[in-house]
Amino acid sequence: MKGSYGSYGASVPGYGTSLVDRINLYLHFRRYFKLVRDRWLLLLIFTSIGLGIGVWLAVTKPDQYQSQATLARASRMQLQSGFEETTATVETLLAMMQTEVVIQRVLDKLQQTRDNTNSLVRPDISARQGRGNMFFMVANSTNFAYAQDFVKAWAGEFVDFQKQQRRGMVGTTRAQVEQQILQYERNLEQRQQALDDFRRKQNITSVQDAGVAAQTRLDRTLAEYENFKSQLKLYENAKAETLASQGFSGAPEANRANRSGSRNPTDDSDEFSNGASMAGNSRYSEIRKLVRNLESDLEAKLKELKERHPYIIRQRETLARLQEDLKFELQLVEEGRRGQIDALNNRLLGYPKLIEDIRAEIFETADLRNQLLRLESDERNVRENLEGLKRQLEAMGRIGTDEDEFTVVQAGTGNAAPVGPDRPRLILSGAGAGLGLAIALIFLLHRLDDRVENPEEIEAKLEEPILGQLPEVDKRHNTEGYLLLTRMKPHTMFAEALRGVRSALLLGPDGASKRLLAVTSAVPGDGKTTFTTNFAATLAAAGNRTLLVDADLRRGNIHNYFEQPLEGGLTEVLEGRMKVDDAIHETQVANLWLMRAGERPSNPSELLLGARTKELIGELRGRFDYVVFDCPPLTAIDDTFSIAAYLDGLLFVVRAGRTSIRFARLAINTIRQRGAPLVGLVVNGVPIDNPYYYYTTYYYASYYHKPLAPNDAVYADRGRSMAAITAPDETRSADPAEAGAKDPAKK
Repeated sequence: MKGSYGSYGASVPGYGTSLVDRINLYLHFRRYFKLVRDRWLLLLIFTSIGLGIGVWLAVTKPDQYQSQATLARASRMQLQSGFEETTATVETLLAMMQTEVVIQRVLDKLQQTRDNTNSLVRPDISARQGRGNMFFMVANSTNFAYAQDFVKAWAGEFVDFQKQQRRGMVGTTRAQVEQQILQYERNLEQRQQALDDFRRKQNITSVQDAGVAAQTRLDRTLAEYENFKSQLKLYENAKAETLASQGFSGAPEANRANRSGSRNPTDDSDEFSNGASMAGNSRYSEIRKLVRNLESDLEAKLKELKERHPYIIRQRETLARLQEDLKFELQLVEEGRRGQIDALNNRLLGYPKLIEDIRAEIFETADLRNQLLRLESDERNVRENLEGLKRQLEAMGRIGTDEDEFTVVQAGTGNAAPVGPDRPRLILSGAGAGLGLAIALIFLLHRLDDRVENPEEIEAKLEEPILGQLPEVDKRHNTEGYLLLTRMKPHTMFAEALRGVRSALLLGPDGASKRLLAVTSAVPGDGKTTFTTNFAATLAAAGNRTLLVDADLRRGNIHNYFEQPLEGGLTEVLEGRMKVDDAIHETQVANLWLMRAGERPSNPSELLLGARTKELIGELRGRFDYVVFDCPPLTAIDDTFSIAAYLDGLLFVVRAGRTSIRFARLAINTIRQRGAPLVGLVVNGVPIDNPYYYYTTYYYASYYHKPLAPNDAVYADRGRSMAAITAPDETRSADPAEAGAKDPAKK
């Protein structure tokens, strides 16, 4: 980071730092770094406790030794069901190895062979399947010899127990299967008898044939019904021109013969054959063709002959006659279409009843077939189950109950060196658990903490505009007591921020009328007094006659900023023991006067509520350009509202990252309820390394320091800078009444 200098010669964070690095990385992780930095003691305490517990466990836990036995199972075992080994049986065997019955048998055996069994703790055991048909039994104990003896006895007892279980299981299952075979044989005889009786009674062969014939007739009838419905829909949606073009004449030939002068003696039927009469196919097409040819001929002749030419007249008469014939043909087609629709509707009326009758017949035969199929299915199922039971009984007869299913390959193997505990892991786990618990507690406290550091969030939560943001000043650099502008270089970030507040107030819409101002906060410790003092000095530095009033009669300490005594101030004026002129004191800042808090009264609230307060404020309004009152916090006492009603505005100070939003919102709501004129917020103590404050820091350093040399006027010695600030504004003494007066009381 390059060396640009701030208020006290310290480097200004941000200047010369990559913008991408600060915004993209630091912005995301800064809040977490800050959490750890603010509550690092919790991390240290809980991590130390966890580390101590881990060390204690690592020291106190005894060494653990391990021994194991290897068992091999027969590669192909026929179980009671006659099937091969499955995953479920493997899991059952593993559970059987660790069952309490087997372990108790092992403990009883060891107690008979070892004298010190009772003095040893029962080992930790586990069982698992290896590759193929291998099984491993593992025992962990604080005594290696005991672990070896235990695992040897465990393997032997399990083999014996499994053999006994298998022998008893086979005998019990054999008896159950034989009983089931007898029951199924009786059921099979009953099913066969019922099937034979049904076939004789129902003559099942003829029933099946009738059902097939009825189903065929139903399919054919449904097909005809759907065909007629399709024809009906086509005739209902068709147009006469389309039908005539496709060859549908629409009427018996006899009607057409009457029109043309000839009669077909064979066509005397009123029904249509296959839905249409094709006798007029050529006539409609011929007439339509003659009409088109005649229209084309007329169009060509009209180019040569006149409209009243005899040839043209004859052609038009012929065209009119042909068009009449064409209309007549279309009428016949339309009559035929309607007749066809009526004929199809008549045919369709009888089909639903016919279909219902056929279906009833099919249902009757289908019920008989279903009964037959059900009887055959029952008989088949009973026969298959009976055959399965007989195969199972035969398979169990081949099982050798005296054969060993498991063989002990190795028993009591293991290394004499301890396998546990993992002491480094215990220590790290303890430290990690403590660290995790501390982090969880930190984030819980963070969630419960409603303090906000980002000024934008403060403005959104309090719903009030921010007039300015004051950067945080490192207390290590403030070695000269209370923070005051006269002890700083002119162009510091803190001074520029105060000038920004001054500009926001004076250049606002009602800035000219905001002459009497009060400054307050929600709780003590928000930096209210420091801001009030330096803000008044900033107003005075602009050439305004400014009075700073310490209205905190309980704990006011503005007098310490100017190294003056407490007595002789507002308290004495309100009690009538001192004149106003005597209570106004000069300061080392030009155009700035101070009215101290005065002696601590026993009744501060009553003094501020008295009529003398209103008179005093009215008198000060006429004697100064600006009067700034430093008032006590609102959540502590109610003194501020005693004088706020007589003032022009109220500034509310919030300390970033310190002031509780809940208390600040409560104080602002109280201000709104009392009707006090709240001007805006002043966010104090904004860290200059806050990424949201980054641009202010960056451009301040770039503007004031980058182009200047260290010996420039900006870096003038403190005495010269103080002279520049404290020098009186000569232009302000142009009034003869003020020319020789330093005390505004003589105005």
